[in-house]
Amino acid sequence: KADMILEAFDDGVLGEIKLQEGDSAPVGAVIALMSDDRGAAAKPAAAQIGQQPKTADLSPQGRDHQPQERESSDRLLSDKRTKPVELRAVERKGNGRKPMERGAEAPSKETRPEPELVARTPPGSQASSAPQANPGTTLRSEPADTQRVQRTAPIPHAKAEDGDAHKLKASPLARRAAEEAGIDLTQIKGSGPDGRITKQDIDNFLREQQLFRQRRIVAPREGSPGTREELSKMRRTIAQRMAASKREIPHYYVTAEIDMEEAVKLKKSFEVTELFDVVITFNDIVVKACALALGRYPRINASYEDNGVNIFPEINIGMAVAVEDGLIVPVIKGCERLSLPEIARVAHRLVAKAGQHTPFTAEELSGATFTISNMGMLGVEHFAAVIVPPQAAILAVSAIKDRPVVRGGQIVVGKTMMLTVSCDHRIIDGVIAGRFLQEVKRFLENPASLLV
Repeated sequence: KADMILEAFDDGVLGEIKLQEGDSAPVGAVIALMSDDRGAAAKPAAAQIGQQPKTADLSPQGRDHQPQERESSDRLLSDKRTKPVELRAVERKGNGRKPMERGAEAPSKETRPEPELVARTPPGSQASSAPQANPGTTLRSEPADTQRVQRTAPIPHAKAEDGDAHKLKASPLARRAAEEAGIDLTQIKGSGPDGRITKQDIDNFLREQQLFRQRRIVAPREGSPGTREELSKMRRTIAQRMAASKREIPHYYVTAEIDMEEAVKLKKSFEVTELFDVVITFNDIVVKACALALGRYPRINASYEDNGVNIFPEINIGMAVAVEDGLIVPVIKGCERLSLPEIARVAHRLVAKAGQHTPFTAEELSGATFTISNMGMLGVEHFAAVIVPPQAAILAVSAIKDRPVVRGGQIVVGKTMMLTVSCDHRIIDGVIAGRFLQEVKRFLENPASLLV
């Protein structure tokens, strides 16, 4: 049940289609006939190995339509042996969409390009009267002295290398991701075999673009010497809430050093195997570990209200994200029910909205019960965050660094990360905070447990 890309072994022109769309065939059966440019005998094209057979169309419409198509193909082949007629699929003018390799996700009906069949005949001769091969296609003629058709459709964003046309190599998943994100594949350097572009390369490119935008938006907030800037509405709100938080909430901080060696290996294995259709980041791994730890220590997932403790029924984790004029905290709802890939999908969608300056809904920015502030991508080794009211805690995530560690009585270089949890001392005692952080540490140092 595999779906693989297999190129034809010979050059030629498609002369006859033996297997119609919707029909099934055993492996090795002839599915089409090709003839070379000199009009030689047609060559059989066998069914691709590993392609899943499709059920034949047994409806009355299907029975009536299929013989007509076969008769049309036979007549077309007969005409071609007497006249140099070639058929190829081209896009309608004005349609900006590119042809796709087999295995990539087809466009939706609203945006699907309709191919045209181009009949080429010698000057002065009549075009072939072959009927349309598929509903929705049209026939138009071009003179035979135009450039001869290639045996395969052009690959999107192809570029020349050493004077020859070079086909970009990319996995179907990568092509689909690039199309959805509007990325030109020629901008991506593939990390796969023979420079093949993978889904990981697309996601890395998107993250680099996001970091570049974040670095660019930091500069205007730095201000110029000797000037005064009025705070925006967002900055005024942040200033008021953070001042109230430090004034009313008695903060204290607990820090732990996490051995991230196994987490780094697990993340790398995800990248190599492309096990999931989304890239798993370290932030996604931390979110999942916190969700599991909060389930075991619900007092961290709470708030101080009217001289009491309100323990939230759901685990909704907010992520502090930098935007042009401050910080926002989009929320991943119901983390206790989400798998690691599901958390990654939601997180990436929210972060992408922030990077593209897409407005958030009130639902996406409300209801957080715990917040994570990650500055690891900036190389920060250690910091403490301010609690976001009315929550009782926030976790500060630092960069993964190479540090000396002791393993088996020997000092070796290991990969570690500092985590600091800021807690509301009115409802969270130090021992509870320590145990919670110890639980997060246990999950991160044994990351296979995050896949359960």
